[in-house]
Amino acid sequence: MKKIIFVFLLSFVAQASLADTSTPLITIKAIGTGWGSSDLFIESNENVIVEDCSNVRLKVSSTNPMFNHILSIALSAYHTKSKVTLRVKGCDGTDMNAVAIKITD
Repeated sequence: MKKIIFVFLLSFVAQASLADTSTPLITIKAIGTGWGSSDLFIESNENVIVEDCSNVRLKVSSTNPMFNHILSIALSAYHTKSKVTLRVKGCDGTDMNAVAIKITD
């Protein structure tokens, strides 16, 4: 019984450490690409940091299967000044690794 509980707790801790985090509601200040890179970079007016990354910039990798969707939603939010929440999965270098986006009224 003790072994089963230990394995369950170990599994729970491993899953918790892989959990994604969401930014609070932000407004997008800038959207751009890197110089010589096809990745997308997003900056907010609120300069929030999650996942203990050291840069306020959010990076969307060009290999993200939702890259075009994220870009489309980010551009819509930028032009309408709508609030968004970005899902962050760890850091990519010093930037936050954004993997999804949600637009909010």
